[in-house]
Amino acid sequence: MRSPVSAVTIVKSRTEKLCNLISQLEQCSPTPDELVLVWMAPPSDLSLIKSDKFDIVHKFTTQGELPIAKARNKGMQAAKHANLAYLNVDAVISPSLFRDGLLALKDNSVVFTSVVFLPSERCNKTYSDISKNEQQIGYLASNDETLPEDDNNEIPSREKENHHGKFSDDSICSTVFFIRKADFQKTGGFDEGYAGFGLNDEDFFTNCRALGYSLEQLPTRTFAPQRPNYQCPVNHLLDFVHNAQRFYSKWGFYPCENVLNAYAEEGYINADFKANGVKIVQLPEHEDEAAITPSVDTLSPSSNANTVAFTSFHSPAKNQEVLSTTA
Repeated sequence: MRSPVSAVTIVKSRTEKLCNLISQLEQCSPTPDELVLVWMAPPSDLSLIKSDKFDIVHKFTTQGELPIAKARNKGMQAAKHANLAYLNVDAVISPSLFRDGLLALKDNSVVFTSVVFLPSERCNKTYSDISKNEQQIGYLASNDETLPEDDNNEIPSREKENHHGKFSDDSICSTVFFIRKADFQKTGGFDEGYAGFGLNDEDFFTNCRALGYSLEQLPTRTFAPQRPNYQCPVNHLLDFVHNAQRFYSKWGFYPCENVLNAYAEEGYINADFKANGVKIVQLPEHEDEAAITPSVDTLSPSSNANTVAFTSFHSPAKNQEVLSTTA
């Protein structure tokens, strides 16, 4: 049985995760009515993958690669149903996800699941197999009340900040969430002015709160691969600073102060950033940062961000040839 909801996901190169997600969606009861699949890179042999359980609508970029925010927005806007469910491509979802989400979803709200982080190899198992071992796993979700008392380097910080500025929780909210399409449109979607790493999720959910939307966490759990410790993402310093400046200009406060404080403690930004704005003091001395350019003031979103062309169509019949990679 299908439910009146459009599932949306984006994928670049993790096609094995995509195949796993589609298989999970087919096991859901009910299933979504459609999956809108946005390809962030040129088409591949899997770019016309189909399902017997629901429609799959493929959307492609025909010029280079597609940034995450733009890919998300295109997928959400292309969905045909009033109810939307966004899913990260590497999520391991509950078979009851769409029943639970639609029961909780209402106007002016965002409904999201708890997220349980696991070693990557465990995420290759089915949801039921993972759930059977939940006592041995332990719940490692930073938006979950069953967190252990002490954080570790595998878990994003649980420290609460003012103005809902937690780096971890808002990032986790976007792993799987439901929203009405009309409400998504009122937000203007994910801000495509954020460049590279960090703060787009925080911006989106801050926007939802500013519009008066309620954010409700389902008891339903989603499993996901463990994330590295992002308390001081040195290799993303310039992206993060640029995005923090953009966030401050929109909302009047800095998000993820734990990350900015870590940068300040390392001497990469000024310690008085709250009073005088964030400024780069020095760049990290590390081989991974060799490609970083020294002037954050010159950073801006890619000039071709709004010129990406799209093609969209439904999956072919079973005997139809797959799309050529030169299309």
